[in-house]
Amino acid sequence: MSKVEPIGGTTQRVTPEKDVIKMDVIKIPVTPPVWDADLMAAVDKTIGPDFTDDPLVKRYNLFCDGKLEGKQYKLTMSSKDSTIYPGVVTVKDAVKQLEDAHQRLPDHEHYAPFGGVQPFKGMACNATTPEISKPQAYKRQLEVFVPEGVDPSEASPFMIFLDGLFVLENLGHIAPFFRRLRQFCGCCCSGAGGTAADAISYTKTMDNLFKEKQLEPMVCIFLDPGPQDETCIWGSQRNFELDAVSSKFTDFVEQEVLPFVSEKCGVKLTTNPDQRAVMGTSSGGNAAITMGLTGRFNRILTQSPSCVNLGYPYNPQAPLQGWDYHSGKELIKNQGKVEGLRVVVVTNEFDLWYQSDVKYH
Repeated sequence: MSKVEPIGGTTQRVTPEKDVIKMDVIKIPVTPPVWDADLMAAVDKTIGPDFTDDPLVKRYNLFCDGKLEGKQYKLTMSSKDSTIYPGVVTVKDAVKQLEDAHQRLPDHEHYAPFGGVQPFKGMACNATTPEISKPQAYKRQLEVFVPEGVDPSEASPFMIFLDGLFVLENLGHIAPFFRRLRQFCGCCCSGAGGTAADAISYTKTMDNLFKEKQLEPMVCIFLDPGPQDETCIWGSQRNFELDAVSSKFTDFVEQEVLPFVSEKCGVKLTTNPDQRAVMGTSSGGNAAITMGLTGRFNRILTQSPSCVNLGYPYNPQAPLQGWDYHSGKELIKNQGKVEGLRVVVVTNEFDLWYQSDVKYH
């Protein structure tokens, strides 16, 4: 691999063309990354690999998890009732179609969420990308936590957790099995579960924050996306929703999700942007930024947002999709100021594809 250059901004590590041609997978570098000084100067806080959880952080146990102070609702939405997202699914030969269209990028090694190192396929969709989706109805799961202290007669603040069950709470449920495995079989299972072993319960952590009056009571909506084909994320319903740079997903939340939650849970949800929060990780982080830029949700928490060219179908207003937020068309820089918008961005030193050349977007 070529000389290590600082990573950050637009000066990332460059892999020469000759290396890309010869390598089936772009490896994780042996040496730690060297970060761009200007980027690091903008960082508010750095957390090392060894840190102590806040005492209010809660993880699930195998047997007894205590009782929530409030009501919890498990709900299902059908795409047959949606006018915005009636449903799509990736066609079976999508990967081959993308490869035949010369839109396959070199595979990149990454640290897998359940431990170990795995290759990750990359594609670069553009205006010539073939049709890789077809219509298909689906069911969407969501859970809603209404803590004690929420007055059902008053408009309540709320927070939406994107990928709320698919990524967040489901990982929290299986994490104690990995921790127990590490405890009783440390010789060969010391790394069981990878980073997933440390997954927390967001529902119970929020409950603790309410109990200790660190936060005012608010409705917590754990919203799953539509389904995703793990063999090809492009063209899936989740891809349509979270990776696209447009107001369509925000419209869906506003017009279909919030009224559904309000009706099923017997609560009123505020229209005040300053009392509406969204949290998202990865593609959900990209969607959270998109929602914030509409001016309808002014509190945004995004972890390792996938602000890269993952979107499908092609959008001429944002041809590089999430990448166009910070580079390319620089949509964030060039958009008018969103009054009251506050955003927290959390990223990791070894995020997915951190070793990639910027030319892969």
